[in-house]
Amino acid sequence: MTIEVVQLTPDDERFIQAGAHLLRTAFGGPPPGSGEERGARYRRAVERDVVFAAVEGRELLGVTTIRPYRQWFAGRDLAMGGISSVAVAAHARRRGVARKLLGTATERMHTDGQPVSTLYPSIPPAYRAFGWEVAGVFATIDLPVAVLASAGASGPAGAGPAETVALRALARDEPAEADLAAVQALYTAAARSAVGPLTRTGPLFDPKELATLDGVVIASVDGVDAGYVTWSRQGHWDEAARLDVFDLIADRPDVRDALLTAAGSWRTSIRSARIRLADPALAGLGLPRGGRSEYEPWMLRLIDVESAVAGRGFGPVGAEVDLEISDPQAPWNEGRWQLSVVDGRGTLTRGGGGGVRIGSRGLAAVFTGYVGAAGLRSAGLVEGDEGGLERLAAVFAGPVPWMLDEF
Repeated sequence: MTIEVVQLTPDDERFIQAGAHLLRTAFGGPPPGSGEERGARYRRAVERDVVFAAVEGRELLGVTTIRPYRQWFAGRDLAMGGISSVAVAAHARRRGVARKLLGTATERMHTDGQPVSTLYPSIPPAYRAFGWEVAGVFATIDLPVAVLASAGASGPAGAGPAETVALRALARDEPAEADLAAVQALYTAAARSAVGPLTRTGPLFDPKELATLDGVVIASVDGVDAGYVTWSRQGHWDEAARLDVFDLIADRPDVRDALLTAAGSWRTSIRSARIRLADPALAGLGLPRGGRSEYEPWMLRLIDVESAVAGRGFGPVGAEVDLEISDPQAPWNEGRWQLSVVDGRGTLTRGGGGGVRIGSRGLAAVFTGYVGAAGLRSAGLVEGDEGGLERLAAVFAGPVPWMLDEF
């Protein structure tokens, strides 16, 4: 019997229930007796996102989901297909199920005008086979809550006491529209110039969901909003309790210290905190010492190289590079191209001598600035003209690509 890939609809009840059960087995979730709740959640995903299922007759063999996001790339944002919930039934592995699912997803993202795709890999080699490559990090640091509580007094960033910083909490029952807008504006100001963060706009983001968190505190200086912090408590009254700090956004060190002190005020009932880092360098430069940092990789794929380059922002470095791109899973990307970057804008046009030979994986890693010329050569992801490779890496170079959201 032939394996087919179909897009699920809310009417596909049999496959929705089977898909929900497969995802619970693969990634965890509500216990086996909560099938109705699992099915309802997965049905909402089918209604909202693009969900593909690999089926053989009436049997479901695997699933994957494309979530519609937008992602910042150095001052400009691109439509991005977020790949999530990829799972294949145990008895159906080594039959090409994942290949069929990811191939169909790639074609659909191309059709839908999503020039880039991002995912968090459970098995990186499996996604490398289809053109994704590690291109950024989801960074966290674990610290004692007591250390956060003293941040304002000690000034870990050298700022000293935060006497000029005023704090206010987002109301949980009726959050003020002005406060919701302030949080989004502060996040956008931090994310816009970076590479990797989601824009947090569109149908998947409701600003009012901030009010479901345990804490949202906004900081201002002289009446001007300058930062915010969000958190929720995990666990009960024991050593396993943890304060998860989702966003810590501040444009000056005394503001960051004041926000850390607010989060650290829970030290009497919570011992540890896990902070997501908007800038991975913050772990060594702006936070108290003694923490343990972790860096979870995320992977990127260029679905449409021409649109991705045209829609991305660039820095002041300009260059022209002849490329020969190999991308058998997305043949519309293959061939010789001329890359031109001038005044912060880039273009790819057909032609050129193909001096730098690069595949989809190498292109993904350099597109975010995650690796430079030496890294590409060391990983065996590029061949050809050394000068062209140096120019290619230079136009994409920048700070470490980061993301605060998981999906």
